[in-house]
Amino acid sequence: MFFIVLLIAIIAGGYFAFRYFTLCHALCKVGLELQEIKKDLTQNRILHLPLPNKSLEMLLGTVNSTLAELKTERLNYRKREKEFQQQIAHISHDLRTPLTVILGYLKYIKKMESTEKLAEALGIIEQKAQAMSRLVAQFYDFSLLSAQGYACAIQELDACRMLREALLGSYQLLEEKRLDVEAHLPNCPIPAKGDPEALERIFANLFQNAGRYASAFLKIELSQQPEKVCITFTNDAGHCTPEDIPYLFERFYRKDPARSQSGTGLGLTIAKSLAEAMGGSLTAELIEGEGAAPALQFTLVLMPL
Repeated sequence: MFFIVLLIAIIAGGYFAFRYFTLCHALCKVGLELQEIKKDLTQNRILHLPLPNKSLEMLLGTVNSTLAELKTERLNYRKREKEFQQQIAHISHDLRTPLTVILGYLKYIKKMESTEKLAEALGIIEQKAQAMSRLVAQFYDFSLLSAQGYACAIQELDACRMLREALLGSYQLLEEKRLDVEAHLPNCPIPAKGDPEALERIFANLFQNAGRYASAFLKIELSQQPEKVCITFTNDAGHCTPEDIPYLFERFYRKDPARSQSGTGLGLTIAKSLAEAMGGSLTAELIEGEGAAPALQFTLVLMPL
């Protein structure tokens, strides 16, 4: 009986010793394979289990899942890095263009003698300097909103009066584009909750967007509803397609056909962020326009009192 027990103990010990050494060998191979993968994470490689073991299978499954997530994150990072580099190039272009004009006219001024030409040159320099100031202001606004460092001073305001004043302030811009402007604004105050300064910037950005990309008409409507104040800006869609709609509010987004237009590609992004900071919203959609051409409609929603 003693020998039987001893034999069983020897067999059991040998089995567990064998399992121990095989597991150690398997873990060693897995470790070496992981070191090889670590050398070049760009390759789509996974760990393999040298022998069947449920616990190790679960461990390797988790590691392989993590490797797959790392690969996905790496690809997304490369994509974001490429987009960021393109954005920096666009910003540099937008800042360099008016600066080049300013420097060119300054050299021109040094050589001119005519007072009339001097006044004209100074006017152009002032115009380009103001354009650069607007660009820098938009970059600053965007940085504050991105860092959540902007706090709205919510108070009672008259949305109708502010929209009418913004329309008058944008008259020259819209007239230069020869847009057919149609405004449907009530003749009474429309109270709403919001930050007057933020709302002014939203209106300014929406008018600038229309002046930049619309070519035929702009229709503005304001309506007071039971649970919201709704303001719509509708203009001809131009080059805008249904595929563009999800990206209109993304930072620096501009279609290639409009690259000749000045701007940062941040106006709509800032407008949407400001609307949401006030508890409202700003959305865009393509709607059926006059004739066969679609129209682009922006809808700003403010909270009522």
